[in-house]
Amino acid sequence: MSQGQGRGVDQALIDATAAAVARWGLENVTLDRIGAEAGLSRATVYRRGVTREELVAALTAQAADTYRRAILPALSEPGTAAQRLRAALDALCATADEHLHLLAGMFLARGEVFHQPGPDALVLDAFAEPFERLLRDGAIDGSLRPMPPTVTATVLFNMIGWGYIHLRAAHDWDAPHARRATIDLVLHGLLNGSAHDGESS
Repeated sequence: MSQGQGRGVDQALIDATAAAVARWGLENVTLDRIGAEAGLSRATVYRRGVTREELVAALTAQAADTYRRAILPALSEPGTAAQRLRAALDALCATADEHLHLLAGMFLARGEVFHQPGPDALVLDAFAEPFERLLRDGAIDGSLRPMPPTVTATVLFNMIGWGYIHLRAAHDWDAPHARRATIDLVLHGLLNGSAHDGESS
């Protein structure tokens, strides 16, 4: 049992929660459905004293750990911040592919897991903070244009997260096509160099 998990939260129930999210979507996940995925009766699940919220929190913590390990090389490898940002976005997409249906179910939920209120709030530190760090580095080394780092980090995570997962899970795009289309658009935009001069602020 990992640190921070309740007494009734074990890996089997976390795995069952992941299966239930992938099948039903996060908003429709109940303890009954988690128990069914685990092969446990309602009474057995309730006797453990674990809540749906505790299981979702444990599942989110595992997703954050997987993501953190995947994105770490992009933060520490040599190169400009822009080069490391592309590597970080590639790592985000690669992580999404490993858990595509689970993340699709989690991203479709409203107000849970990845969201904090207000435009100045990071999505979750574990998810958006690496992008904030790269944006700050890019403003220093000149490889990225200066942008409000906290807001932009949140936008980056959501644009790639929602966009890539939706294209893969709902539109059935192959991974290289979806990855190239989303990342290139985010990094390069649509306006050419001369068009930026007439862009309103």
